Amino acid sequence: MEQWIVLALVLPLATSLLNMAQLTEQAIRRLNLTGSCLVSLTLLVIVYQVAVNGNIQAGQFYVDALSAVLLLVIAILTCTATLFSLSYMKLEIVQGHASLKMLKRYYILLNLFVFTMVCVPVVENMGLLWVAIEATTLSSALLVAFYFDRPALEAAWKYVMVCTVGICLALLGTILLYYAQVSADIGGGQALSWQALKAASGRLDPGMVKLAFVFILIGYGTKAGLAPMHTWLPDAHSQAPSPVSGFLSGALLSCALYAIIRTSIIVKGAVGPAFTEQFLTGFGLLSIVIAVPFILVQHDLKRLLAYSSIEHMGLITLGLGIGTPLAMYGALLHVINHAITKSALFYLAGAVIQHYGTKNILRIRGLVGAAPVMGALFVAAVLAIAGLPPFSIFYSKLTIVWAAFQSGSAWLGVIILLLMAAIFAGMIYYTLKLGFASAPRRVAASGYRPGKPAMAAIVVSLVLMAGGGIYLPAWLDTLITRAVAIMTGGGL
Repeated sequence: MEQWIVLALVLPLATSLLNMAQLTEQAIRRLNLTGSCLVSLTLLVIVYQVAVNGNIQAGQFYVDALSAVLLLVIAILTCTATLFSLSYMKLEIVQGHASLKMLKRYYILLNLFVFTMVCVPVVENMGLLWVAIEATTLSSALLVAFYFDRPALEAAWKYVMVCTVGICLALLGTILLYYAQVSADIGGGQALSWQALKAASGRLDPGMVKLAFVFILIGYGTKAGLAPMHTWLPDAHSQAPSPVSGFLSGALLSCALYAIIRTSIIVKGAVGPAFTEQFLTGFGLLSIVIAVPFILVQHDLKRLLAYSSIEHMGLITLGLGIGTPLAMYGALLHVINHAITKSALFYLAGAVIQHYGTKNILRIRGLVGAAPVMGALFVAAVLAIAGLPPFSIFYSKLTIVWAAFQSGSAWLGVIILLLMAAIFAGMIYYTLKLGFASAPRRVAASGYRPGKPAMAAIVVSLVLMAGGGIYLPAWLDTLITRAVAIMTGGGL
């Protein structure tokens, strides 16, 4: 199975390079649609093999059930983001916001971004994991600055500066983890091997491991958008092209959380679960609390969705902090649900902004009347991200809340419910204004809808979420259950 991992890494690189030789917009579109479908199909094959046959290991490559959950997210978003990009970038060229040269640059960077994200869950070594996370920053920063206007450059600069500080702290934590490994004389030729560290975690110096985890949590937590290190996220998400915003929110933040989860498994083996759970619960709860007021008073559509991402990352981290198998199951399920739903919302936001010519929520009104199909999809996506049934986010949220009550932390469950109720009220308030107020004359009754590829990306995402709320495939349930077993120390 090593060849499938190599193929998943080679395909986005090859697609990126081939973009340089394309001379027409149609050729670029065809190449990237083919490339993204092949990448997604390859990743799904890897996920299926892990679900059916167990772990894959070859040299520095290692894919287990936990890795497969993240690969599943990347596979789905690679396909939907590229599909939406076909329509989105075509209209950007028509409206004069992009050129053929910019289109090439966009797809070159997008495929490099995919490559770096695929690297994250397939490497076994904690040092290489750090390199992969840093690579995602470098490739995505150029996408954030894609339009090279003042707001985009400021957002990219802030993104690079804040995340660089965070990644340096994560590097320090990784070095401390290596020092603990060397001090315990573990795995002579297996420096920073995750499996070696996990297998011998009980022999690591507890004090050194605790210090390493604090640095790693703050460092990767910065990249994951956890408060109070979240300050780069609203700017970056609001300025990047909308397909990129969906990728950033759905996959990039999950990659950083994945690194935290991998580290916490080692730390739990060394010092017990209480230490990591306290930190994760604290950062998760703080992230939700800080997101609430910004969601309630927001006027920029994409920044609204960005703060919603902070809330959901906080909820996932909170699930990890509760620490029970049920809570961790809900957290991993929520990683998948949030990624698919939030990316669809960013796609829709991009289409709305192109149609209305503004990101200001106060100037976007009457969407359902002006563009009935897009308006209905937007309302459905907001209801999904807000956690209404039958969408599957309802069940992953409910699982985490129920786990809080079941663990004996009824106060925590009540706080989560109150915070989610406030966010739900804010999201519904904005949706009513966007969807059902009187539309401006220039857009009223236009019947606008995104191109067919964009519609396919949005509809597929929402169908997956609606279907997932009704039926969870047995293989996915097994995959998440096995991933939870890894997280609780039950296996490799």
